[in-house]
Amino acid sequence: MVSRRNYFAITIVMLVIFFLFQSTGVMTELWNDYEVNSYVKDMDELPGRSGAYLANEIVEDRISDGSEDLIVYIGREAMEDAVKVWASYTKKNMESHLSLQEYESTGWKGQNRIPDMLVIDPASIQWEEREELEYLEGCLEAGCNIIFCNMPEVSVIKKDQRIRSLFGIQNVREERAEVDGIHLYDGFLLGGEAVYLASDEKERKKRQDMELTLPWYELEAGTAVYMKGIVEDEGIESEEYPVIIWKKNYRKACVMAVNGTYMEEFGGIGLLSAMSAQMKFYDLYPVVNAQNLVAAGFPILAQENGSQLMKIYSRNMQGVMRDVLWPGIMTVYRENKMGLSCMLAFQMDYADEILPDAKQFRYYMKNFNKEDVEAGISGVDISNTSLDDKLKADDGFVKEVLPDYQFTSFYTGNLQEKEIEAAMDEQALSSVRTVITEDQTDNEIVGYLSEHVTKQKVLANGFSHTYRDDFRVRCVETMLGYTNVLMDIKDAVYPEEEQESWEKLAENLGWNIRNYWKGFQGFQGTTVSESDEHIRRFLALDYTQEREGQEIYLRLSDTQKPVWFVLRTHQEAIDQIKGGSFTELEDDVYLLEIEAAEAVITMKSTVLTY
Repeated sequence: MVSRRNYFAITIVMLVIFFLFQSTGVMTELWNDYEVNSYVKDMDELPGRSGAYLANEIVEDRISDGSEDLIVYIGREAMEDAVKVWASYTKKNMESHLSLQEYESTGWKGQNRIPDMLVIDPASIQWEEREELEYLEGCLEAGCNIIFCNMPEVSVIKKDQRIRSLFGIQNVREERAEVDGIHLYDGFLLGGEAVYLASDEKERKKRQDMELTLPWYELEAGTAVYMKGIVEDEGIESEEYPVIIWKKNYRKACVMAVNGTYMEEFGGIGLLSAMSAQMKFYDLYPVVNAQNLVAAGFPILAQENGSQLMKIYSRNMQGVMRDVLWPGIMTVYRENKMGLSCMLAFQMDYADEILPDAKQFRYYMKNFNKEDVEAGISGVDISNTSLDDKLKADDGFVKEVLPDYQFTSFYTGNLQEKEIEAAMDEQALSSVRTVITEDQTDNEIVGYLSEHVTKQKVLANGFSHTYRDDFRVRCVETMLGYTNVLMDIKDAVYPEEEQESWEKLAENLGWNIRNYWKGFQGFQGTTVSESDEHIRRFLALDYTQEREGQEIYLRLSDTQKPVWFVLRTHQEAIDQIKGGSFTELEDDVYLLEIEAAEAVITMKSTVLTY
């Protein structure tokens, strides 16, 4: 039996606990300032396009005189753009020539101006002219590294031993060989080793889209191989497999070659960063350092497509968004280190006269703010409504519900650049400072749309990830420390015939990110507006670096900090760093965060001595 005193004490304790729980909820609600966007900034105070580093452009406050790290490209204009983008990102100077004769006429040897690297499209070389071959050999003798973006015709390789020797090829085993898969060796691209070989027919149809037909070259002894084809034949040893990327060392320089079209594909310019690291004692270059996960079209705030959704999920649009998609998205978000940005679709069908729900809008904005998720705006719909009409409708709804809220990010889908530029004049986008685009027609992964607005590309569809997609992601991660993974919610709520449900899409998304991005956890997870700040600093950055003994001296231009670099070494580790900090990404690869105008990196050998 409980006494009155004990009963009173128990009651008081219960009331106190109840009050604490209630007050916590009330305070959380009061402190949730979801009605304003913390990412909004005065764009005039942000680094703009006019202050960005451009290859070969002379800028008044430039700290480099352009005499070091010269990249020379020889070949077609199609590949020139790729090399130019890479040179701009790595802050190297570049010049282009259509032919070797044109470059030779500049007389660089007489000026004692040895390029750091010659990047050559073999189609621009007249291989039958001995003078051109001798000139290439002379470049190597002078200490100039050479990268061949692809290979000459097999007939050229077969008929001339001297050309084979230039590339480090012993003989041509087959002019055209079919391989079963691709083996990417550890230590070349970031992310570690990868074997692109399907275990069964189902996986082959789902993922295998690599280039599997290639000439079969056998290399001389002493060459280093970074990627090979795989031949599933017990009579063939792995050492004999067809080579795809390799290096031949010369006395003062080296030749690196690509057997295939990998350099010509979107994102393939990351191979230049990987090759540069293999050519040097160490390689230090700037990166963006941003890992983005983008939910395009989430949430949809109008009760659309009800009959189809009831058939698939037994719920209306509101139920699907809150009870099915939102928990799945948050599970994936919490299981990885990427930042999450949700590009709201207030409506998808602007022709059905069903308006978005204000209560649902507030619900998601509160939750986004609580979970550190960015809310952006989507420019995609299914009703063929003009973009300006769509944005006017969206802006009217937002002004009515959250009049002080301004969006800083805009998902453009497949809109063309001219359409995007025109849309930026709309009131709904007046505070937008970065756009996310699916356009993959050029090699510029991050850049500027206008003076004050950046653009950043989607690199992968999180629901469907092929081997080629993975190779592209590794290339861009190696070059920029950047990724942008898209999950398009329209696929789940407006599915085409035989398209998978959200349950399967979410399962694919989670599996793909856990497996294909596990090697990039050392880079920073960002929302797209946080990524925008990193991109601006990266594009504005100029720097010089030099080494004396065990010390690497890094000097930066006057740009906002911190900024980030990747340092790749060969059997060396960082002992200490002044002016910043570092994280080991993998063996011989470090992410540097530089916070001062000058930094000193002290190295130490990792070679064991006895």
